[in-house]
Amino acid sequence: CLGRAERALDAARQWAVDRVQFGQQIGKFQGVSFKLADMAVELRAAELLTLEAAWKLDQKLATDMDMAIAKLKATEMLAMVADEALQIHGGMGLMSELPLERIWRDARIERIWEGTSEVQRHIISRALLRPLGG
Repeated sequence: CLGRAERALDAARQWAVDRVQFGQQIGKFQGVSFKLADMAVELRAAELLTLEAAWKLDQKLATDMDMAIAKLKATEMLAMVADEALQIHGGMGLMSELPLERIWRDARIERIWEGTSEVQRHIISRALLRPLGG
């Protein structure tokens, strides 16, 4: 997920510089630049959660909740980043000649296999409530 999200963000960044509307790069418009910033924040958060989960796994400290949080964040982040990158590209983003179309399409399956987003939320909520008798 992280690699595909980075690729989508890179494509969006490049498009924001290359595409000119109303005499300026679209990346200079706040609507586009804020999307890029949000994409970078979400990517960094998912990256850090994944690294933390991997470290805990290596140290034999990982819980089901740690793994579920990392997977949930990474897959939902990929969907968001791919969707925003496509939005920045406009209709060009759906062209099958561009890698973004495949990233956007494949992002959907990430929230399904290896445990759906709902399953991950169930694992997380169960871990949160169990110590309280829930």
